[in-house]
Amino acid sequence: MSTSPTDPTELLEIGRGVFALILFSLSLYAWSRRRQPTLIMVAAAFFLFFMKTFLDYVLPSPTENIVRVGIDFAALALFFVAIVVRPRLDLGKGTA
Repeated sequence: MSTSPTDPTELLEIGRGVFALILFSLSLYAWSRRRQPTLIMVAAAFFLFFMKTFLDYVLPSPTENIVRVGIDFAALALFFVAIVVRPRLDLGKGTA
């Protein structure tokens, strides 16, 4: 990025990446406890937001906008699928 490190926008962008990494870690921890496939999708979406911030610093060229938009699209698609997918019912473990 070409702005100074004390620029509020710059700080928010760095904060977005750190927060996304924290949420990614928490989602993986939740998945390890509950083993719900939707939690992996949510974790992947948070990881994409982290990668977007990381790529902004590795490839700061404005020609990479297609990559940034693609990451946003993929993350939103993962969130949508994670919300819409219904958990499978284990028929063998019913409480009849």
